[in-house]
Order: sequence, then structure tokens, then C-alpha cells
Amino acid sequence: MNTSEIPLYVQLVSGIILGVALGNLLSGAARFVQQPHSYKLNWLHGLWIVFILGSIMVFWWEEALSFHNVEWTFWLYMFQVAYCATFLFMTAVLLPDGVKDFGNHYEYLIARRHWFYGSLILSYVLGIGNSLMKEGWDDLLVDPSYVIINAVLLGLLVGAMLFNRRWLHLTVAGIFVALMIATMFFE
Repeated sequence: MNTSEIPLYVQLVSGIILGVALGNLLSGAARFVQQPHSYKLNWLHGLWIVFILGSIMVFWWEEALSFHNVEWTFWLYMFQVAYCATFLFMTAVLLPDGVKDFGNHYEYLIARRHWFYGSLILSYVLGIGNSLMKEGWDDLLVDPSYVIINAVLLGLLVGAMLFNRRWLHLTVAGIFVALMIATMFFE
């Protein structure tokens, strides 16, 4: 392979993984419309569906803008694949094929919250790493508010992982949706 083709190849592999995640997210969300008696949509799932959908769109856009500015190595490629895979994993955990053993989707998500929030934490940390690698340390870590805000957000995710409080889960999901929408306006 010609080294000038590497960004296109990485973009293709990333796009395939994100495309599968997006397809699974949309088909999983469509089940709430297709089978409303078996799949009852709740606010928590609705917010996380919106968040993941928007996050994939923002990530894809940011990648389109920065792909050719990166000196690609095998390890950066592996990092990129792992980061994209977190979106696919979150989608799979959020929208399983069935929840009969749990009663409803909300109870399922609360029972599997360690997996969901754990994958969201991993995705969030990899997203920070992705920004640092592609934009550089100087641009991101100059402002201490960047570090503080990210520490608070990670703390909220850890809290949601540890505690089973409906208001906490809805608040965390709402904050992440609001931040994702705000990010869209600044892109």
C-alpha cells in the first residue's frame, strides 16, 4: 500500500465501524416504533440514543476535517479503531435484541449500567486522547477549565455507574445531550 493511501484506508475502516454502530443504533431505536408493546421507550434510553447519534455525527465531522493532517502510524490506527469500536459497543449494550429477563428497557439498562457507563467512560477518555493526538497538547491543556470540566463529567459518569437513582441517570444523560448539541453549534 502506498503511504499516501493510509489516511483513506483508516477513514474507510473507521467509517465501516461507525456505520455499523449507526445502523445498529437506528434499527434498535426503530424497534420502539415497530413493536411499542414489547419495546417501551423511556426518557433515559431516548436521551442516550440522541447522545450517541449526535456523538457519531460530530466525531465523523471532526475526523473529516482532520484526517489528512495526521501522521498515521499503526498504533494511532489501532487507537482509532478502538475509539470507533466503543460507539458500536455502547450501542449494542444500550439496545439489546430483547429484555425479557429484565421486564423493560429501563430496568435492563440499570442492571447493565456498569457496562454501559464503563464503555461511555472509555469512549470519553479515548475521545480526549483523540483530540490531544490530533490537535496537540498545547491547544487543549492551556485552559485549566478544560481539565476541570472533563474531570467533572467523568465523575458524573462514575456516579451514574455506581448509583441507581433515576434522577441521577436522567440528569447525566441530559447533561451529555446538552453538551453534544452545544458542540454541534460550535463545529
